[in-house]
Amino acid sequence: MPAFNPEMMVLARELAGLTQGELAQRVKVSQGEISKVESGVRPPSEALLETLADVLKCPVDFFLVSDPIRNFGSSCVYHRKRQSTPQKVLSRLLALVNKRRIQIRRLLKSVEVNDSLFPRIDIDEHFGNAAEIARIVRATWKTPPGPLSNLIAAVEDAGGLVIRCEFGTNKVDAFSQWLPDLPPLFFVNVTIPADRLRFSLAHEIGHIVMHQLPTDDMEREADRFAAEFLMPESAVRPDLIDVSLPRLAVLKPKWKVSMAALLKRAGDLEMITPRTKNYLWFRMGSQGYKLQEPVSIPDEEPHLLREIIDLHRNELGYTVDNLAKLLVCTEDEVRADFLQPQTALRLV
Repeated sequence: MPAFNPEMMVLARELAGLTQGELAQRVKVSQGEISKVESGVRPPSEALLETLADVLKCPVDFFLVSDPIRNFGSSCVYHRKRQSTPQKVLSRLLALVNKRRIQIRRLLKSVEVNDSLFPRIDIDEHFGNAAEIARIVRATWKTPPGPLSNLIAAVEDAGGLVIRCEFGTNKVDAFSQWLPDLPPLFFVNVTIPADRLRFSLAHEIGHIVMHQLPTDDMEREADRFAAEFLMPESAVRPDLIDVSLPRLAVLKPKWKVSMAALLKRAGDLEMITPRTKNYLWFRMGSQGYKLQEPVSIPDEEPHLLREIIDLHRNELGYTVDNLAKLLVCTEDEVRADFLQPQTALRLV
């Protein structure tokens, strides 16, 4: 029988949003006992293991999974968040990302997917020019000039996997991971508007491509990558002449980015004066556009994960119970997280 993995217990607890003390109260043991179990000092008894599984709503087998857990300190985990995001929220979301990665690895054992077209590019070799790297990626993906009609489809066609998740907070937009034996994985917050999702996803693509090793300026580099990737300078410049709020509202559905992103792009490309830029930022704030912009753009949905699930069910004969055992989760979780409408990585 596989050995108990303390890291999986920490992951299950953080997924439940509980502290050690709160978990100890629910399973009616001391916090010291929970601490010893999580640190690997003392394995849990069979009875405690059953109680933990019941309280944390996961099968006992979940604690026996041997996959390593990846933290923010590693070079393969990135996230786009607000500065005010509480650490407890980040810990729960990182646990969610690790759990989904473990489940996706298990699903992919029976499935072949497209080879990745994501290059690894050292930004230092390009003297920190993230925009140049964005142009290289667009060329690698054979992206037509101008606006990208569907970014999620482009990512999945290039061999990435996009997973829309309920993050339970609007302070985090997206996470990404790329491990050697998996396609690039992009986890995006299902509640954010489509324009913000596209910029956040492009930001994460920048991390995946450029940041095998962290840099001091990696967040701004990823933003510059995203801006060029979604709004290439050569194509967007003619649209940014005589910028005004009505003009930004007209451009938003064309470029499928926010009015704020277009305004920042105009400023960065020096298509408007700093004075005009500040005035337009003030006008956007006074009209409430920083909270909710006018003009919505259609959502983009991934499809690959659903295709993988459908293959397991329709061609490999997996029942909901079989999927629950494969994914080390409950049948209710399978129905809620994997059998609802999903989005696309292309199957070979």
